Amino acid sequence: MASAFAPALAAPPREPRSIFVLRNNDIGDLLVVTPLFEALRRRFPQAWIAAGIGSWNLDVLGHNPHLSEVLAVNAPWCNKYQDAQGTLGRLSYLGRSPEVRELARRRFEIGIDVLGSAWGSLLLLRAGIPYRLGVRGYAGGHSAAQAAMTFDPWMSVGRSALRFAELLGATDLPPCRPQIFLREEEREAAERWWAAAEVDGRRKRRVVIGPGGGLAAKSWPGESFAALAARLSKEVDGISILVLGGPREGELVARVAAGAAGARALSPAPDLRETFALVAACDLVVCNSSMLLHAAAAFAKPSVVLLGEAFPSASQHQAQWGYPGLSRSLGREPREGAARATPGEALAAVQEMLSSLSIS
Repeated sequence: MASAFAPALAAPPREPRSIFVLRNNDIGDLLVVTPLFEALRRRFPQAWIAAGIGSWNLDVLGHNPHLSEVLAVNAPWCNKYQDAQGTLGRLSYLGRSPEVRELARRRFEIGIDVLGSAWGSLLLLRAGIPYRLGVRGYAGGHSAAQAAMTFDPWMSVGRSALRFAELLGATDLPPCRPQIFLREEEREAAERWWAAAEVDGRRKRRVVIGPGGGLAAKSWPGESFAALAARLSKEVDGISILVLGGPREGELVARVAAGAAGARALSPAPDLRETFALVAACDLVVCNSSMLLHAAAAFAKPSVVLLGEAFPSASQHQAQWGYPGLSRSLGREPREGAARATPGEALAAVQEMLSSLSIS
C-alpha cells in the first residue's frame, strides 16, 4: 500500500505513461464529463488512460474507444450509492480497500479528481500518484494538487472537466457533449421497440418522459408529470410516449403512464444500455435534472428539463448542466420566489420543441 504522502512532481510528465481519472459520482455526473476522456486521448495518444468509477456506472463507459480500462472505485463519498458510511467509513475505505491497493499497484503518473474534494485528493495520495489535479473552491483538497481549476457555478460542468485536459497542454478539444457508444444491435432493438407502436408505416414523434430523480426537493412533482403526460396524449397528434424510470421507480412510472392514453412503460425497468438506446431512437426527452438529460444530449436529442424548488435558478441550471441549442430548463428564478413550472407551461415548451422537429 502506498504511503499517505505520495511523491510529488513539480510538473506533469511531457508524455505520461498513464493517467487516472476519478469520477466516483452518480450516472449523470459521469456522463457530463465523458468528453474529457477523448480530450486526453487526443493529447496523449500513447498513454494508458483509466477511469475510476462506481460499479453502478460500468455500463455507461461500455465500448468507449478513448479509455484503456475502466476500474471499479466504489469510494463512499459524493454519490447516492455508497455515501452513507460517514467519516469512519471513508477513512476505512482509504486505508483498507483492495480497490485502493490496486490503484497503488498500477503506479499511475497523473491523477485527476474531477469533482475536486478533500477525499478525492486523499485517494490520489494513497494511490501514490505523483502529479495530481483537482478543483479549487468547491469541496476542498486542492492544496494536495499541483494544478487545479477554479470552480465556477455558472460554467458548464462538462466544459469545466475539459479544463483538466487544458492544464495538461491540450488544445484540440472535442465538443462539450456527453459520449455514449452503442452497439448496432442495441440501436436496432430500440428502433424495433418504438416502431412496434407505429401502424401503417406512419412515423410518430417519439417522446420519452422521465419522472424519476435523485432527490425529491430537486424533482418536479410526480403528479405534475402525470398531468403533463395526460395532456400531451390528448392535445398533440401523432405522438408516441414512453415513460422511463429506474428499478426503484416502477410505481411512479406506472402512475404517470396510466393517465396518458397510449403511453407505454417497461416492466421491469430497462437496464442502462437499453435506456440509452431507447433515448437514442426518440425525438424528445422530458425529465427532471437527471441522467436522462445527459443521455439525450449524447444523441443530440432536445430535452425539456423540469426543476424542483430546490434549484434556486433555472438559468444557472441551464448554464451549469444544460446544453445550448438542445436543452431548456424550466423552473424558478431568485426574483420570482419559489414558483416552479406548471404542467401548462411545460406543455407549451414541449409543443414548441416538437413543432421545430423534422421527423423522417
